[in-house]
Amino acid sequence: MEVEKRIMVNGSMKLPVGYRFHPTEQELILHYLLPKAFSSPLPSSIIPVFDVFFSHPLTFPGDQEERQRYFFSKKRQEVSSNDHRIKISSGNGYWKPIRKERGVIVCGRTVGIRRTLVFYGTNNTSSSSNKTRWCMTEYCLAGFSSTKVFGEWAVYKVYKRKEPKGRRQRKSRVRDAEEKEFTIGSNHEIGPPPASPPTSADESGSII
Repeated sequence: MEVEKRIMVNGSMKLPVGYRFHPTEQELILHYLLPKAFSSPLPSSIIPVFDVFFSHPLTFPGDQEERQRYFFSKKRQEVSSNDHRIKISSGNGYWKPIRKERGVIVCGRTVGIRRTLVFYGTNNTSSSSNKTRWCMTEYCLAGFSSTKVFGEWAVYKVYKRKEPKGRRQRKSRVRDAEEKEFTIGSNHEIGPPPASPPTSADESGSII
């Protein structure tokens, strides 16, 4: 049986055409995060290790066209403030929880905790921050006897929220108007030059 070679895209393994890595929360906790925390074999190396708190989400490895990407990463301590910000190492933004923590239940037992964070971009010239559409869901272990692995490894699902429908429609109208204006202007500039009026020589058929 021929073994298909793995294809690497931007530092992450790309699945064959038609395949998608779409685990349930329970599968993600029990079959990936739990073995990772205890240094046990994983069913696949599809989830890379990457520090999601190091840089802007635009620089994350993997195929940018994928709707969801998963990473193993060490948890980062929150800044001691009321809004629980988690600054990134590059200094141009931070992650902030936007929902309450929720348990991941398997057969009536809590095996993990999940929460959602959103990314806010900042710059050096201003103290203000801008909420982006980048989000990630953090999955941590819970309910196991060994406390050594708690608070160390977590698995993160990174994705980008869709724009609101009204904003997408406004952008589409602006884009259509710009294309229409460009087409009209281009036709006017590229079209054939106007014919020159006939000279007296042309009218008489001879050159004087």
